[in-house]
Amino acid sequence: MKDYPLISVLVPAYNHESYVEFTLNSVLKDDYPNKELIIINDGSTDETVTVIEKWIQGHRDKLNITFKSRDNKGVTKTLNDLIDLSNGEFILFIHSDDYLLADGISKRYEYLQNHPEKLAVFSDCVVVNKEGVKIYNSGLSDLYFADKSKYSNPQRLKKEIITNWSVPGGTIMVKKEAYKQFKYNEDFIIEDLDYYLYFASKKLIGFLDEKVSAYRVHGENTCMKDENWIRVQKDIINSYKRNLKYYGFRYKLWMVLKIILNYKPLVNHSITSWFRNLVKSNY
Repeated sequence: MKDYPLISVLVPAYNHESYVEFTLNSVLKDDYPNKELIIINDGSTDETVTVIEKWIQGHRDKLNITFKSRDNKGVTKTLNDLIDLSNGEFILFIHSDDYLLADGISKRYEYLQNHPEKLAVFSDCVVVNKEGVKIYNSGLSDLYFADKSKYSNPQRLKKEIITNWSVPGGTIMVKKEAYKQFKYNEDFIIEDLDYYLYFASKKLIGFLDEKVSAYRVHGENTCMKDENWIRVQKDIINSYKRNLKYYGFRYKLWMVLKIILNYKPLVNHSITSWFRNLVKSNY
């Protein structure tokens, strides 16, 4: 019989009472035979905890489940805490409003088995709306207009990640040993660009052109909220700054250009805000 290593499926949950049951069901239905499910509720103010606890009561005999609920500490702190709780040789995250597609775990695991030089692999996803209706067949190509052919070798992959960041969440699988080199920056609210830049710089990440999850687009996505816009832009800039030291001269030039381009909307926003406040002060 084939020996299947333990894979940890980690779910950061926050205010997704309408979606989280579907997320958890998708983990249970996936046919990979040796997995654990670890969930942290990060201070939800809706009925997310109630939904999770009810689901666990009905399924605790089918899957090894760990659940913790606590006050809100933010997504990156939650991801680091989930990693610390995990026991698997491999780790994947699925947010509590997204869900796994059939065979999504096995496909990524097989890629990493066949490419032992890689510590991580990312894939594609379908995109659904809040009702679960598919709106895009490819998150990479249709939602973010990425050219997937550019992910075919490490050099092109590095450039594409730097110049055209276009990877939805929920598609990556990572060997746990990778987190000895890298931890999520807990000051950020967008976690993924930072680690993609780091792994790409060292040629430790590969691409598998398969749909492994569904990315749900709705008005409550954290990074889409207007009040988070400035912070997201700053996180993008700081992700490039943090990873500059890992890249050669040509790649540094592209990263500096991206920093400049992301500063521009921040400056425009500051000028607009200043002008509005000036006008208000005169009335």
